[in-house]
Amino acid sequence: MNITIVGQGAMGLLWYHQLAKDSSNHLSLVCSSRIKSVPKTTIFSDINNEITRKPLTLANNSALYNAELILICVKSYQIESVLMTLAEQINASATVIFCHNGMVDVNLFAPLKNACYALLTTHGSKIVKPFHVQHTGLGHNDLGLISGKAKPEIQEKLLATLTRALPSLTFSNNIKEQQWLKLAINCVINPITAIDNVENGQLLNDKYTTVIDKLLSEIIIVAADENVKFDFNELQESVRQVAKYTAKNCSSMRSDILQKRKTEINDINGYIVHLAKKIGFSVPENEKLIQQVKMLEI
Repeated sequence: MNITIVGQGAMGLLWYHQLAKDSSNHLSLVCSSRIKSVPKTTIFSDINNEITRKPLTLANNSALYNAELILICVKSYQIESVLMTLAEQINASATVIFCHNGMVDVNLFAPLKNACYALLTTHGSKIVKPFHVQHTGLGHNDLGLISGKAKPEIQEKLLATLTRALPSLTFSNNIKEQQWLKLAINCVINPITAIDNVENGQLLNDKYTTVIDKLLSEIIIVAADENVKFDFNELQESVRQVAKYTAKNCSSMRSDILQKRKTEINDINGYIVHLAKKIGFSVPENEKLIQQVKMLEI
């Protein structure tokens, strides 16, 4: 399968290495324009810290146009500029997959007439140094169509390719619910770990129970207006399970703060605040976390 990955971050490079294990896949990578020097190989450290190297093929216009699959692994706030840059170079027959945290305006996908999917993952990865990624935790992938029309035979090939590369994967006919579940969990784990500079597992401590419960209560009410129904106890348990299974992980938002990068807070807790304002509902706990994270970004 001809595949182009957009983004040289932790998730983009994780997928690059996993997909490259299959010799029938032809991989290329689109890097950020801020990258001035690109090596000839990328380095991958697996769960057991075994290191492998893969040749790095940069995508040119031809690779983009001939790509059957374009996997966009960038920050949520970068999606608009990526689409503005690449939309005219993408073949109408290509499948486009978006893998990012937070929620973005679906109108951003309007320029694309392609079948567009959302890919949600709980696999952990981190950048050790530029173009060296480490797989830090095994997880699960959820995939669902968000716009355009899917052709059954192409979708079947896509699912098989992704499942072989990074098991396990579930196709969802209602990816919106899965997106909201991931959003709710991210609204808790990302900002709190970033603000307190702690690993995910620390959120299991009793001192965080009150703030987590308040956050979830706000999110449940906002989600209900979007026709997404959460049970408080089940959502609370989902947060605890993710914190437990990723106990030693550094959340993406904490990593952004430590690396002095812009965070995705506007598309995570900010998304909740935006929807709450539309319905005239107050979400003070989410607003408080946004303010605290933005202070750390300065």
